[in-house]
Order: sequence, then structure tokens, then C-alpha cells
Amino acid sequence: MAIQTATQESYREHLKRLKDETEKKHGKSVEQLFQERQKRLWDAIEMKQPDKVPISLGGNYLAARMEGLPYSALYYDPIPWKVAYTKMMADFGPDTAPAAGGQSGAVLETLDARNIRWPGGPFPPDITNQAVDGEYMKEDEYDLFLEDPTDFTLRRYLPRVYGVLEPLSRLPDLSGRGAGLTGLTHLFTTPEFQEVGRVLRKAGEEQAKWSQMMGKFSEDMASLGFPPMPQSSGGAGGIVFDQLANNYRGWTGIITDMYRRPEKLIAALEKLNRMQMAKAMPADPNKQGPKMVSSGPIHRGSDRFLSKEQWETFYWPTWKKTLQKNIDMGYKVYIFAEGFCENRFEYFLQFPKGSLVIRFTDTDMFKAKEALGDHCCLQGSVPLTLLQMGSPQEVDEYCKKLIQVCGKGGGYILSPDTAYIQDAKPENVKAMMDSVEKYGWY
Repeated sequence: MAIQTATQESYREHLKRLKDETEKKHGKSVEQLFQERQKRLWDAIEMKQPDKVPISLGGNYLAARMEGLPYSALYYDPIPWKVAYTKMMADFGPDTAPAAGGQSGAVLETLDARNIRWPGGPFPPDITNQAVDGEYMKEDEYDLFLEDPTDFTLRRYLPRVYGVLEPLSRLPDLSGRGAGLTGLTHLFTTPEFQEVGRVLRKAGEEQAKWSQMMGKFSEDMASLGFPPMPQSSGGAGGIVFDQLANNYRGWTGIITDMYRRPEKLIAALEKLNRMQMAKAMPADPNKQGPKMVSSGPIHRGSDRFLSKEQWETFYWPTWKKTLQKNIDMGYKVYIFAEGFCENRFEYFLQFPKGSLVIRFTDTDMFKAKEALGDHCCLQGSVPLTLLQMGSPQEVDEYCKKLIQVCGKGGGYILSPDTAYIQDAKPENVKAMMDSVEKYGWY
């Protein structure tokens, strides 16, 4: 099968071949592999000692590169990309692999998305995606946001993020429209609003095509023996400081606000936090396995971004409430601790043992194990630089130390420090995978 021209039919045939090859390779059915891997993963999350250290592997762009696809396939050619991703995972054989993927490039183009750059769109086909840090809420708009976040989002935020929605900025204040919309309907006859309707319909059609091509990808991964990382819907949301920084004020804006308008910033953070908490749903007691929700990644809370005083004033108070709410509702919380977070260990110890699963990136994993290893399940952290520039022997030696130190006693998942491993050498990824087979058995 030519991967570049794969169809849904040829993809289904590809999955069947992979299943047969996997069962022959391991001497077990994919159902047996799924159950073994799932138990291994669940045991680690539950702070138990599994049969061996589980290993997690992502790599959306790496899969494309290994099969000669441009990175833009994640946004424009999902079926060939699915062939590449499933093949890579079957070859490497981790214990869990995210059923990931990109967004529809056609939808992003249709909406004129301004907060992201992606391969095959604004970027060349082999340049990875980048978020655009922008001031999508102005410094003098806190009162508008605090008074009515929904109205602010509709008439100010969305028109700035999506170019085709710019006409929404000319809508009048909607907060007093309880008597009806009759007075506004004339707007929808104007060419600009008719164009909004046409473009939104096109975007919806493109998204439907994308969803049909992606299908139920998590089920495809399960059919090859790969359980997902446990993930529940519900919960009390993520880190509101990062949401405000990433989506509204931008990094420059929110740093400025800490000094010029700290009261407004805190009020907005508390507003977002209350809105999240109001929608929180408890864990389903009938669901098997760990009930886990994600807090979202620590983007702006790194030691190198915020001082201890700034962390305790602006970042931690609302996030602590969110974490505690999730735990009270029966969830474990998955934290992706991006950046350098060694000065944050003490805060994670404020919660019950076994309630947090923390994936570290730049943080020294050996220090994390010493501080948190008896309290939290830890994940990570094979450096991307090592996978890019090291030798297989160097990767093997580093992973051996991680397994022997961080894996001691259980409660540990080996993985790269980031999912963006597109520049990793395949032979180094294989060395990482093989290290668990050599050193990871308890």
C-alpha cells in the first residue's frame, strides 16, 4: 500500500495486517496484550508495583517523518497519517500510546485562525505547529470580561482570534436581550453577516469530513493492543492562570498585569475558577480503573517564569482549589509539569498520597523521585536532546538509571520528556523501548 494514497478501506486492511503481525511477534492475542498493558499502567498510576515499568510514547510528527510524510499530513491527510502512526506504535510497542492527531487544516483556514500557525497552512509542510501568543483581551477590558465573560468572548475575543468572525464585534450588547432578538434580525440580512453564516457552515462541513476520516481512532489503537491513559470527562477544569495567559492576555500582558492591575488579574482568575467549578461533575463510581482528569500543562508556572511570591499570589490559589475539588469528587489528577518545576514539589505534597500523577519535562527526575516518589505517581523523563543527538548506548544507560532509581518500588511510568519528538532518531527511540525489556522487570 502506498501510504500517501491510503483510503479508509486500505487503512482497515492495514490494521488487520498489523494485528496479525503483532500477535505473531508477541505470541499473544491483541486482547491479551491490551489487558497486560492496561494492568501494568493502572498499577503504576495506583502507586503499586507492576510486573515491569510501563512506558508511554507519543510522537505525532515522528510517525509522519518515519514514513516519509510531511508534517502537514496531521492537518490535511489524516488517513495516511493514521497508517504511519499505527505502524510506528506497533513497531515500538509501548504500554500506552495517545490516540492523538492534528486539527483540520481546512477548518483553521476557513475560520482564518490567528492564534496558531500550522504545517501546510501559514507554515511550510515540514515546520511544526506553533501557538501565537497574542493580547486577545486588552489591558483596559478586565471590567468588561468580569461583568459578562460570555458577551466578551462573543463580541471581542472570537472576532480577534478568527478573522471570519470579525463582524461579531459590531453586535450590540446582548445582555439586555431577554425580550427577544427581533431588533437584531436586520443585521443578519447584511452581506457581512451572511458571509459569516456561509463560512461557519463551510467550517462545519469540513469538520464533519475530518471527523469521518479520523473515525474512532482510540478504538483503532485498542484493536492493536494499546490501552489509553485513563481519562475521564467531568472534573473541575484546569489551570486558570495559564488559560488567561495563553488565550486572553498573552505572556507580556499578564506579566504587566501582575504589577499594574493585580486586583483585576486576581478577580479574573477567581471568576474563571468559579465558572469551571460550577460545571464540575464527579467521577463515575461504576467506571473501572483509575478515574483521572487532566489539570492541563503547567505553561507559565515554571520556576523560571514566576517567583515564589508570584506563584503563591496569582497561580497557586485557584489551581489549588481546582485540584482539591477534583480529588474530592473522586478523581486522580494528571499534571503535565512542563518547564523547570523543582521549586514546586512542596505544593504537590499538600494533597493525599496517590492523588496526583505528574509528568515532568525539564525537572530533574531523580530529585522528583526523592521528593515525591512515595507520594505521587511520576512519569518521564528521557530528554529530547538525548533522543535527538545521543547514541543508542547513551540512551540505554540513561534509561537504565531512570528505571533503577525512579522505578524503585513502582509508581513510575517511563516516557520522553515531551510528545514533540519529531527530531528523535528512531534507533534512539528503540533503545529507550528496549531498555524497559532489559532493566524494567520487578
